Amino acid sequence: MNTSLLKFLLLLFFPYFSCSLLLAPAVSAKVFLSIDCGSSSLKPRTDNNTIEWVGDGPYIQTGEIHKVNVPAIVPGFDSDALNTLRAFPTRKKNCYSIDIDDKEEDDNTTTVERVLVRASFYYGNYDNKSSPPTFNLQFNGNNWGQLATANDSVVYSEMVFSLNKSSNIDVCLSQTQPNNIPFISALEVRSLDSDAYSYVPSEYPLFFHLRAAYGANRNIRYPEDSFDRIWSWIGPLESTSPLMRVRSNSPSIDVDNIEDEPPEEIFRTALMRLNSSEDIFYSDTTDFTVPLNFNAYFSEVVKLNSTQNRSFDITVNNNLDNSIIRPKNPVIPPYGRALEVHILNVTAINSTVTLDFARTIDSSLPSLLNALEAFTIGEKLAQGTNSDDVKALGLLKKSFSQLQDWSGDPCLPSPYTWDWVTCNNDPDSPRITGLYLNDHGLTGTLPDFSAMDALETINLRNNSLMQGIPGFLATFPKLTALNLADNNFSGTIPSSLLNNDNLKLETSGNPNLCTNTSTICNTESRVPFPRTGSSDTSPSIIPSRNNGNSFKASRQPVLILLIMFFSLFLL
Repeated sequence: MNTSLLKFLLLLFFPYFSCSLLLAPAVSAKVFLSIDCGSSSLKPRTDNNTIEWVGDGPYIQTGEIHKVNVPAIVPGFDSDALNTLRAFPTRKKNCYSIDIDDKEEDDNTTTVERVLVRASFYYGNYDNKSSPPTFNLQFNGNNWGQLATANDSVVYSEMVFSLNKSSNIDVCLSQTQPNNIPFISALEVRSLDSDAYSYVPSEYPLFFHLRAAYGANRNIRYPEDSFDRIWSWIGPLESTSPLMRVRSNSPSIDVDNIEDEPPEEIFRTALMRLNSSEDIFYSDTTDFTVPLNFNAYFSEVVKLNSTQNRSFDITVNNNLDNSIIRPKNPVIPPYGRALEVHILNVTAINSTVTLDFARTIDSSLPSLLNALEAFTIGEKLAQGTNSDDVKALGLLKKSFSQLQDWSGDPCLPSPYTWDWVTCNNDPDSPRITGLYLNDHGLTGTLPDFSAMDALETINLRNNSLMQGIPGFLATFPKLTALNLADNNFSGTIPSSLLNNDNLKLETSGNPNLCTNTSTICNTESRVPFPRTGSSDTSPSIIPSRNNGNSFKASRQPVLILLIMFFSLFLL
């Protein structure tokens, strides 16, 4: 995730989001999962926000668990969710795999449309190196962003995306720099209502970089926000601050008309300038190369009389452009109700974005601001690795325990493929072109993975695979290299493999394996053919022991032996 310096007015800095992973009943979200990464507890626990946390064992099998020294109180966060982490010193990427088991009864599609995912990180010098790492995050085969952790503060990253009829969420961590070992402290998944952030097409993810409740005196999250979004506060105002917090005197504030369903609590207080002749503004210094988008939230704090009026225009980088403001200027905060204004496609000028909330000529009162969200829109969501290939890999994982801890998209995002596959360059729905399972300690028989019909290379060298070479290995139309050496294959090599002039076939080191053209099958245990008392010393023909396959031999000696046996019996 790109690092941004977020400032409000006098360059007040805002920290990154922090996170944890939760699972709680009796909430409006259909999915409310909170995972305490690194926790080995088999029992869920409930924090002070009534959020239920679970250990991460069911969701990942790789990585190392470490304890972390965490302050007793971390404002806005559960310290117990941060006192363990899971680090990943091996593999290009390691993934949490979460199945959303919430399907319609009449079909297989999930009823969850859009989810919020939050990943949290507390380094705490767990490795005694005093070097918080930087690494990449991915989800469902898509890039999430680069994340830079901090020594002794919580860093969190939050995004929203549509499942598009899928029921699986993969969150992956990838090492991008030497000695920068990825780790994670907590992971949270919350389903959203279909209206939330629906002005962004469902094919695109939203990456949030700011969510602040400017009038609040604490962080606001669940249960005030039913989706457990974290609305950060800007901290206490110093006596010299030009700002002031003003609390609404409305007995209630109606938020039902707001499509993104913010919590009523963020409208209870607003931020204004102490000097009533001055208006507020927002300034953000950023290194983003893509446009920023904002959601600004407003509610009038007092019931105005006939002589009072509060209205203001939102200008972006000193430019009054109504084409990016929805609804259009001017802004008139409603009393007892809430208003959300979208400010879209804002491009930084000299790495700075400025929003001015400037009162109109006829306004008798200064501008105010309750809350603000800032996010970028990512690239179109990838479909993911070809579904036939994924299903075939599932058969391999089911057959061999050595592969069962691999999760996430096998090909995407490039170049973070699984270590034992190669893929083509399709950025949306790639095919697997190479399978490199040599030296993996595989034991048993091969399942039929012929659905992976884009394979060009299959390397199964140096395992303990047994029984006959399956015929489906000859059905791959693009296969040019097949290495079966140093296994325990037996029987005959299918002629369709032997006769394929375009295939480089390696079968050495399989002592029980025969070729169709051999006159003698090379086996480790040679069973002599029954002989008569004749002095004939010509070599016997040795049958194969496997799958009833044997070399063709004359049946005449067998018939003669049977006649001789029965003649002796009759005598």
